[in-house]
Amino acid sequence: MGKPVRPPRAIAPTYKANWPTRSTGTSSFEKALMAGGGEEAAAVGQDTNGFVQEEDLLAEEEAPRNGHLAEDGEDDEAAAGWDMGDDAVPAAEDEDLVDVGAETAGAAGSSEADLWMRNSPLAADHAAAGSFESAMNLLNRQVGAVNFAPLEERFMEIYAASRTFLPANAGMPPLINFVRRTVSETDSRKILPLIPRDIESVLATELTQGKSAMKANKLEDGLAAFQRALRLLLVNAAASPSQAQEAQQALKQSAQYILAMSIELERRRLVGSTTTTADIGSLPAATRKRALELSAYFTVVEGLEAQHTTLALFTAMQFAAKNRQMGSALGFANKLVEVGTNAKFKETARRTKAAAERSPTDALEIDFDSFTAFELCGGSYTPIYAGDASVVCPFDGVKYLPKFKGTVCKVCGVCEVGKVGSGLRLTV
Repeated sequence: MGKPVRPPRAIAPTYKANWPTRSTGTSSFEKALMAGGGEEAAAVGQDTNGFVQEEDLLAEEEAPRNGHLAEDGEDDEAAAGWDMGDDAVPAAEDEDLVDVGAETAGAAGSSEADLWMRNSPLAADHAAAGSFESAMNLLNRQVGAVNFAPLEERFMEIYAASRTFLPANAGMPPLINFVRRTVSETDSRKILPLIPRDIESVLATELTQGKSAMKANKLEDGLAAFQRALRLLLVNAAASPSQAQEAQQALKQSAQYILAMSIELERRRLVGSTTTTADIGSLPAATRKRALELSAYFTVVEGLEAQHTTLALFTAMQFAAKNRQMGSALGFANKLVEVGTNAKFKETARRTKAAAERSPTDALEIDFDSFTAFELCGGSYTPIYAGDASVVCPFDGVKYLPKFKGTVCKVCGVCEVGKVGSGLRLTV
């Protein structure tokens, strides 16, 4: 066997050299310990120049390694003066998982829907974001809306139109893409959703349909068209202040058409006929009186186009002449000759006028004065004269007698009569 190889011998025993060390100042903790320890701690500090003996430090480091760990009680006593608090590491829970397909994925307030809500005070934009509750609160404060059942379809239409869904892999939810009306906007504070059936579309479709139905004597269809127009305009967004003003005028006109059509439909319901020459002599006196009044009130609704006012005057004139109300018929004939737009109707009015002038009396006295201006109550279809107490629907502006305060408006079917609102907003 060969001899074992000896390890190489150190040429320069550097461990014997006196290595220079850089002295450090006394730390804040050491100063505090020395101040709390009195003269003994101060003496230690002076003797060691801020350091303890190296052997003592090594002994303290190796003490807990000698076979056993320190007891828990000793650890608690060592940290008794510190508020350690609870474990700062959060427990892993299922709620911490983020669904990347959800609208609220990401940091708080980072979703597109949240931006829409923050950027706009319009109920339509809140409905597009899916926050139907805040949309209803806005409508309640602005126009006193209390009956939201007629608006459910509109809310869902807006919500669905502001999103597209892209199918993903099998078993995975679809990817949601948000549709904006501010397509060229890069500022996140100005991002807004697409609102379907904009104001221009409503004016071109529903209002046109309603007026065409009025001309064709299809009042039920016209009534439904104007009511749709009101609800579409109520939850909408205007592209400019001028368009918002146009929408306000359109909704006022729609409300007046609804009032006029409702009055005429009520008259037809009472007499049981849709013709203007129906003889109501066999009906009770109260029913005849009410039917004649409604026919007269149909002619005084403001906001109708001239051709439709002509139709109302011709209907009232024919109905009054047929039922021996020659005084009323004379008044309608004079008005029709003055403002009528149909030549045939005006010629009939002249003949009726000539006949009525021979005996301008009414067989039945009715509550109608063609020489006194008044507005009609949307609930009772009775006159509200200047100076009389009244309440108003905050949305469509239709007046009501005070007894209807707190009820749902019969014209729009959504807002509370007499409630004070800040006014409908259609622009951001």
